[in-house]
Amino acid sequence: PWKDAPYKDAAETTDMGYISLNGFLSQWALMTSLDPRYSLANLIYIGYRAKPSAALRVTCRRSEDRKKQKTERNVFQCYIFGSKNAGKSALLYSLLGRSFSNNYTPTTVERYAANIIELIEGTKKTLILREIPEDEVSAFLSNKDFLAACDIAAFVHDSSDGYSWKKSIDLLEKVVNQGELTGHKFPCLLIAAKDDLTPFPRAVLDSVKVAQELKIDAPIRVSMKSGDSNVYVKIINAAEHPHLSIPETEFMRKRKQHQQLLHTFIFALAGAAMALVGLTARRARANKNSSS
Repeated sequence: PWKDAPYKDAAETTDMGYISLNGFLSQWALMTSLDPRYSLANLIYIGYRAKPSAALRVTCRRSEDRKKQKTERNVFQCYIFGSKNAGKSALLYSLLGRSFSNNYTPTTVERYAANIIELIEGTKKTLILREIPEDEVSAFLSNKDFLAACDIAAFVHDSSDGYSWKKSIDLLEKVVNQGELTGHKFPCLLIAAKDDLTPFPRAVLDSVKVAQELKIDAPIRVSMKSGDSNVYVKIINAAEHPHLSIPETEFMRKRKQHQQLLHTFIFALAGAAMALVGLTARRARANKNSSS
């Protein structure tokens, strides 16, 4: 069932080109995340005899996870945003254990990569990366449910390119603001790719300043050329704390201030109404007493 997009080339393979065990399990997790009914149909097709619904685990809503400040999920979906040639695809290839290539091919359609990540304490989680082409972000965001499946978002920039950095912040604000409007909030990470190159001027100062303004961590510096795989552990660690690393953009601050002013106005209006009712009642009693 995985010969076509979005499953094609989305899992780890062996040196001979066959899908590995981790690849098979990750691919199945990807299929279940994207299309649970299709996953159940394939389970039945291969001879699964137990109750099909028992094969799926239903987790809490992401909003509930944020309230509880923890999650029981074993599969995390990370949306990858960034400018062209920022290094997004290299993150996906490295997750699948593929060697780095200097050849650049622009991504024109969304694509996935999934694999099992072993954390420091020995537990294993499945990480699904979903790469969103820069030119398609607006089209995707026009769907109000686009961000519903997002556990965490990563905004990638070329650490040697100032424009790429600015574009990643623009995309972050655009995505986070849309999430605020549609009720989808999630942790966000900044990833400074191509750390083996010379950083653009003021890179460190700008990144620290912006991170402080957004109230999130400073960019994670990685180089896929050197095979830096620790970034995937950091992505999962952040996703496991759904109440943290949620950016606060200028739009969100103004919206929060507006809501606070609105609540203050409503309370003041309610207080004035109660005072008016009390005054009216006292006058009514006074008139009644004087007439008697």
